[in-house]
Amino acid sequence: MFRVTQFSDTHFSVPGHRSHGGFGYDTDAACDAIFSHAFTGEHPELVVVTGDIADRGRPDEYQWAAEQLRRIPVPTNVLPGNHDFHVPFEALLPRRLLTMSRTLRVENWLFLFADSNFGGRELGDDGRLHDKHDRIEGHPQFGPQEMSWLSETISATDADHAFIWVHHPPRALGSFHSPVHDDEAAELVHRNPKLKGFGAGHTHTDAVADVGGRPIFTCPAFTINLDWVECTLLPPGYRTYEFESDGSISSTCHLMDAEQWPRRRLPAAVGRWLMGEITGDEMRALLKR
Repeated sequence: MFRVTQFSDTHFSVPGHRSHGGFGYDTDAACDAIFSHAFTGEHPELVVVTGDIADRGRPDEYQWAAEQLRRIPVPTNVLPGNHDFHVPFEALLPRRLLTMSRTLRVENWLFLFADSNFGGRELGDDGRLHDKHDRIEGHPQFGPQEMSWLSETISATDADHAFIWVHHPPRALGSFHSPVHDDEAAELVHRNPKLKGFGAGHTHTDAVADVGGRPIFTCPAFTINLDWVECTLLPPGYRTYEFESDGSISSTCHLMDAEQWPRRRLPAAVGRWLMGEITGDEMRALLKR
């Protein structure tokens, strides 16, 4: 058995500022609570942080994020979300025990750390992908190059099982749903029998979906967590995993219930937007009434 703890959507801002334009939780307080809970007792062998490390992708946010994440007492691997801009992400985050490897072999498992931000990037004159200025609004997609890399790497491994860590979850609910990304995940599962599942973030909720009989685990965030069914706010949280040598996976969600993070009911307009029933502009208009 190999134990992994997943954090996601930390949305670190500079000290004294809240994420999401001031509407988010105090991510530093959430970080303190989650780290205290996650690293009391037996530690995992690995921590994975599945994107949106910084709130707006600014260099000063990554400097602060690195200071916070360096407190993690075990090896940690990070991958980018749609709020992460590659240049400061890659330049300022790496520290001792804090890496951004693309693959990791653990016992008879191969972990792949994928980039689902193709919709927020464009091909430059140099033949490389570069971030668009509106990357944060990019739609979830692996894109042709990432799809080829994922399939080829899984096919070539002598590991018995593979698992993909990624920011955007396939089979996401409501306004986060992307048919293109769903089709990509289904194709990967169909082509690669060794692929046993996905671990993702992005939607700021605790959910488990399915693609081709493989689980898609979604990790809660450090900020603005949501219960999509009850349409309420949730406290910050994280996930833990146990990967067995026979290819089975078990996962548990942990939420930090406390008075500072009450489970308040969301306005009806927000719930309708989350479920994709109205646009963001329509939601904002309704909230102003």
